[in-house]
Amino acid sequence: MREASFFQSTRGRIVESLQRHGSRTAAELAADHGLTPNAIRQHLARLERDGLVVEASERRGPTKPSLVFSLTPEGRRLFPQRYGVLLNALIEEIGESQGPEKVRELFHNIGKRSARKFAGRFAGKNPQERVAELTAILREQGVVADYEPSGDGYILREHNCPFRETATAHPEVCSVVHTLMEEVLPAKAEQRSSIARGDATCEFAIPATGGK
Repeated sequence: MREASFFQSTRGRIVESLQRHGSRTAAELAADHGLTPNAIRQHLARLERDGLVVEASERRGPTKPSLVFSLTPEGRRLFPQRYGVLLNALIEEIGESQGPEKVRELFHNIGKRSARKFAGRFAGKNPQERVAELTAILREQGVVADYEPSGDGYILREHNCPFRETATAHPEVCSVVHTLMEEVLPAKAEQRSSIARGDATCEFAIPATGGK
């Protein structure tokens, strides 16, 4: 979330319009905010540079396609999302009604299911290719992840956690990634740091041997 003052600015109001309508042309945004289309385009160009807005060609009726603007996933994240609150409530309900072991089993099974889903992407790959593929999958899920060779293995780092608040309260959530790693990596990864425990990153040391 940006500071509340952002939404008092013209660019902030444009972002709100795109959130409300889904997509708008520069002319429509100009009419919304009492500005000229050229002035709106200048603001849109800045929002595009910031990665908040994307443009696309869209046909509206029988006329030629129009250039429309919409929010990127990063732009949509400017607005509060309460997924973590709901997930916490669900975990607590399952824990109270069925016990903490059921919660651990649930997330372990989600990790196993993810491994089956992505199994084809790891087939026939050597250890480094497996680590690279896992890093790519994490990035696809919204994690800023990277890896590097280290000694006789690799270091994989996650620089953010999409479920940070939930993982802090319920570290069982992390078993989704841990189980996925156990299934697809050449050997068992050693976790050296954890965002859920208050560290800046989640860091894993992955041996290159194991022969999966």
